[in-house]
Amino acid sequence: MTSGPLERETCRDVVVPALAAAGWTGADVREQYPVKAGRTLRLGSRARNLGDGFVDYVLEIDQVPVAVVEAKRAYRSASDGLQQALRYAQQLDVPLAYATNGDEIIERDLVSGRERRVEAYAAPAEAWARYAHLHDLDAAGQALHSKGFNREKRLATGDVQEPRWYQAVAIRRVLSAVARHERRILLLMATGTGKTFTAMQIVHLLREYHRVANPERNYRVLYLADRDALVADPMRKDFAQAFGGEPLFRVGGAANLNREVYFATYQSLVQGDEDRLGEYRPDFFDLVIVDECHRGSASENSSWRRILDHFDAAIQLGLTATPKQGDTVDTYRYFGEPVFTYSLRQGIEDGYLAPYRVRRVTLSPDADGWEPTPGQRDRFGREIPEGVYGTRDFERVLRLLARTDLAAGYLSRLLRADPTARTMVFCVDTQHADEMRQALVDANPDLVADDPEWVVRIVGVEGEKQRLLEAFCDPHQTSPVVATTSRLLSTGIDVPDLKYVVIFRPVGSMVEFKQIIGRGTRLYPEKGKTSFEIVDFVGATSHFEDPDFDGYPVRIIHDPPLDGTAQGSDESEATNHASGVSEPVPPFTAHNPEDPVGGDPLPAGADAASRSSPTFVVDEGGFTVVSESVHVVDNSTGRLRLTEYGEYVAGVVRRLAPTPGDLATQWSRRPSREEILTVLEGEGVVVDDLLPAGEGDVDPFDLLVQLAWGLPSRTRAERVRRVRTRHHADLELRSELARRVLTRLLDVYAERGIDEVSSPQRLRLPEIAALGSAREIATAFGDPATMHQAIDELQTWLYSTESA
Repeated sequence: MTSGPLERETCRDVVVPALAAAGWTGADVREQYPVKAGRTLRLGSRARNLGDGFVDYVLEIDQVPVAVVEAKRAYRSASDGLQQALRYAQQLDVPLAYATNGDEIIERDLVSGRERRVEAYAAPAEAWARYAHLHDLDAAGQALHSKGFNREKRLATGDVQEPRWYQAVAIRRVLSAVARHERRILLLMATGTGKTFTAMQIVHLLREYHRVANPERNYRVLYLADRDALVADPMRKDFAQAFGGEPLFRVGGAANLNREVYFATYQSLVQGDEDRLGEYRPDFFDLVIVDECHRGSASENSSWRRILDHFDAAIQLGLTATPKQGDTVDTYRYFGEPVFTYSLRQGIEDGYLAPYRVRRVTLSPDADGWEPTPGQRDRFGREIPEGVYGTRDFERVLRLLARTDLAAGYLSRLLRADPTARTMVFCVDTQHADEMRQALVDANPDLVADDPEWVVRIVGVEGEKQRLLEAFCDPHQTSPVVATTSRLLSTGIDVPDLKYVVIFRPVGSMVEFKQIIGRGTRLYPEKGKTSFEIVDFVGATSHFEDPDFDGYPVRIIHDPPLDGTAQGSDESEATNHASGVSEPVPPFTAHNPEDPVGGDPLPAGADAASRSSPTFVVDEGGFTVVSESVHVVDNSTGRLRLTEYGEYVAGVVRRLAPTPGDLATQWSRRPSREEILTVLEGEGVVVDDLLPAGEGDVDPFDLLVQLAWGLPSRTRAERVRRVRTRHHADLELRSELARRVLTRLLDVYAERGIDEVSSPQRLRLPEIAALGSAREIATAFGDPATMHQAIDELQTWLYSTESA
């Protein structure tokens, strides 16, 4: 074992004094600067925090990071920390990276590329000069960067909401672009990473700078979006908390030219007879922020382009969560390449976004296609054209009601594990959304009896959509739990506690697919939401295999057939659309501008088709769920790879424990068992999910042993009988009360599993407390230490060597 001063001792005794000697003191020295969130993994019904990632020291001037310092133990080389320091320096956009072991200091200048050993750290003035050089800042640009962040917005805990590292970098990148006199700027940040909070801080810093530079006039901002929710939520949740209500104005009705930060939908400025665009001079705004700017405003053919052209004198900042794709190329042509990108994958890896699982469920009509018999008529007596209908035809050309019922039944069984799990179901159109809602009502009469709005439809034509939408988005409201929709909820809707994203319609656009997935990426640990699940009935998750998709799932589950028989495991079945009548998947279209919270139109072309040709409605059923293949993530590449799930789990288990005996030893002790569960979860294996339906009396340990080594599994009751037989003499040696305690604990294990037996609160279990007080029980064993030793030994008996 190597001995020597710890890193924290090197920091305390050597690094801090050396920094102080160079002029770095107080708040300018940020110790343990976070670059990752606390990572939480789910352990069945529990969750465990895996710790945080920090930079040892970040040196700041006016809250602007200008250097990083990585410290190593005194007996190690300073160069051991250099690559880590370089990575952090690049990540935080700073010009200086230092690595030290206390005795020597290595400096890397990211501006010149020079690396050298130095006697002291750069003084603050020198570090700031290098920062200004790195970001090409003149005197005005330096003044703009030197303004501090807004500290008025609070977290639920009451603490000040500080910008995360990537938000701070995004803010400074935008300020640098402004300082370079760039007029169009694009910021790309994944859904759930705080774009509006970032935008608020940008506005704050620009206002503070211009309050000094141009005190004779207010700095005016227009925050623009295509939906009411995308305007109302930022105004209420971020800007009002930061600035108060006085400088804010919501455009609508008579113009008010005396405010500073304006919020408007496109529709409120240019729609119909009340064209308010002319009420504001072209040079009225200094900054125009375009939220969800990929949604069409920058297209030359867009009627909303008028607004951007009208305010062409202003700096225009586009915000989007959607990377460059073919159907959004106009956005990039207009705004240019992003000045900063923070992707879904980065957010998940850093712990700021929820990781996800994917459950692909293939229904028989989607796998095989559906073909009418010659002359077959639909519910309304109309003859159905011959041909094979596939996934892309369903609900557009042909409605198979039994298919919807089958999907609703499957989803209901999934939700029975947690009937309060907030769920969003994406359907083909408003009619399909209503049929899915009705099918879920029929499948869950008890839940609907307790809560009439347990499942609702939220679409553009719904009369109560605004009330239902607000309740669904509020994590403090218990209802509605399930919302069916088509496109209304696919973008701009924040549901923090969303646990299931269900896709029951084809999604041809990568842009829209990423928007749909983004609905679930927010973390909400207050309600146990540390991950979410995507349930795919139509093969839409094939988008994950696109090289351009940058977020990857924890694992993908292919559910076996409900009847236990396999009907095809080929990968193509998940996305198979039978040939014959199928039409191409329509592109994503903008929402109806006349709808104050966004419309819910049919796919392009489908609306016209529905008027000119009928949609056939078929009642016949007999459909089943078919699938058996499983996808998991290849952690080395982040891409999906097809593998048999049992083989994958077996490989992970054997890496943790070379033999069944090794696994038994670790499993019998609570700390090492929880460590195994944590590691398995990190590899995408949730043990509780391996339990077959209706086999709750099987110990999860037995499932792992069976998968890894092919040994027969035992029920918990069988394990108890074996202990009573093999260790009868050992039990008889105990006093009567001690023996009764141990046998009662065996009964507890047989009924409910090992967790309660190994719990520190086990003596408070009703079955045990009925036998006597904790003192009486300890006395029966001799003393408390002997009692705990005996109970630990009991757990070892339960998991004794499997080969015996």
